[in-house]
Amino acid sequence: MTETVKDVYSFLVPMLDDSLLLPNTVIAEIVPFMNVSLDDDIENNDHWKVGTVIWRNQTIPVVAIERLQGKKDLGDIKRSRIAICYTLNGNEEVPFVALMVRGIPRLVPVDEENSEFIADEIQGQDDGVKAWVKVDGKKALIPDLDFIETKLASA
Repeated sequence: MTETVKDVYSFLVPMLDDSLLLPNTVIAEIVPFMNVSLDDDIENNDHWKVGTVIWRNQTIPVVAIERLQGKKDLGDIKRSRIAICYTLNGNEEVPFVALMVRGIPRLVPVDEENSEFIADEIQGQDDGVKAWVKVDGKKALIPDLDFIETKLASA
């Protein structure tokens, strides 16, 4: 007998302007903005890879989704948190990616009744964004982890 999955438990994670929506199985850990080495002059350029973080004795690239979207402002970087995420393709060169986020994630069940895709909300450059959605009335983006992984592997 086959059971249908009703809810996908996901984290709604605040960013500077928007929120990220990621399945809870993708996020390994949310860590404070510690052990982060920022790239040179990151506040005055528009690079999307903003540095690296040491996590469990591994050096992991830190990515600002806002920069992939073409936004320059990162806000107060020191108030950020880091979402350590598993990459999806088993790439040994890039097994994890760290995404800059802002607040404490909130676990939300996502199903057909409380979520919808927002196709008409996509504006400007949305590299690194797989889709825009509304969950419980809150706008969020689903990051394109394949795109980010590919960009990091080729950099």
